[in-house]
Amino acid sequence: MVNIKLLCLILDEGFHKKANSVLNRLGIKFKTVSNASGTASPSILDYFGLAETKKELFLAIIPENLKYKALEKINNIFHLEKEGTGIGFILPISSSNKFLSESFNKIDIVGDDDMSKGKKYHLVITIVYEGYLEKVMTAAKRAGCNGGTVMKGRSLSDVIPTKILGFNIEQERDVVLNIVEEKDKTKVMEEISKDCGIKTTGKGICFSIPIEATMGLDSK
Repeated sequence: MVNIKLLCLILDEGFHKKANSVLNRLGIKFKTVSNASGTASPSILDYFGLAETKKELFLAIIPENLKYKALEKINNIFHLEKEGTGIGFILPISSSNKFLSESFNKIDIVGDDDMSKGKKYHLVITIVYEGYLEKVMTAAKRAGCNGGTVMKGRSLSDVIPTKILGFNIEQERDVVLNIVEEKDKTKVMEEISKDCGIKTTGKGICFSIPIEATMGLDSK
């Protein structure tokens, strides 16, 4: 049974087709893409006359011994070491159903080159009421985080939903993704919780996941 990992790519809108083509050549079949946005504030975008920075979060299940090769192949296409091109990283998967892990047994996988040297990173995920994105990013920046990506969501767990004209309205959420150095992880989460935690009006929660490999971070 092959150990598997989650490959995550944050790219400009529309670039998932190129990423998909690269991974197809490696025999990677389980992939999905979601819409996202960069976390530059509306006031900053307005000042420079820019539109919203549209992004995509591309996810793929890959065998462990392809994690560095997959990042390298993606980098050859997108040149992630350049500012503003995108980010790639690998997250651990603790377990999966038998079908998923055994699906890679038929792939002839050449051993990976270890690219794990350098800084260690964590993915900090914050889920907060819509409209608190700038507060989350301001708090994260105080602790050394320079940017992030946001996705839209909605809560399914409110005990008493908001009511408007007699209809139940589920509170919209922002899901904010920040990649931070390991040494900054605790401070970033403390600052976010201070401004937007569960005891604030933002009702936010945050948690972190260790990142096993990255591409496009150390050079930025």
